[in-house]
Amino acid sequence: MMLKGKVAVVTGGSRGIGYATVEAFLEEGAAVVLCASREETACGAVTKLKETYPEAVVEGIWPKLSDYGEVEKAFAQTAAKYGSLDILVNNAGMSDSTPFLDYTEETFEKVMDLNVKSVYNCSRAACAHMKKQGSGVI
Repeated sequence: MMLKGKVAVVTGGSRGIGYATVEAFLEEGAAVVLCASREETACGAVTKLKETYPEAVVEGIWPKLSDYGEVEKAFAQTAAKYGSLDILVNNAGMSDSTPFLDYTEETFEKVMDLNVKSVYNCSRAACAHMKKQGSGVI
C-alpha cells in the first residue's frame, strides 16, 4: 500500500477520471476527500465507494472551487481532521462545445472559473498546508 497514511484531495472526484483516481488512491491505502460540485453528487459517490471499499476512509465535500475562501476553509478542515494534506489532484474541469461566435461571456467565465481559477485556488490552498508540513504533491 504505497499511500498508507497519506491524505489526498481529488477535485472532480465524483465521476469519470476523478472517480477512478479516488478508487486507485483508496486501493493504495490513502484517505481521500473528493470534491464535487453538489452535495448530492459528493454523497452519492461516497456511498458507492463505501460499498466497494467498506474499510476505506473517504468523504465528499462540495466547496465552490472558484471561491478561494471556500476552498481554503474546506482544505483547512481536511488537514485538521486527518492531520495532513499530502496530495492534491486538480481534476475538475469542463468544456463547452458551443460554436465560437455563439459563445457568451457568461459561458467563457464559467469555463475559466472551473478550468483555471479553481486550479489556482486549490493549488494555493493545498500548498499552504504542504509547506507547513514540509511535503506534499500537487
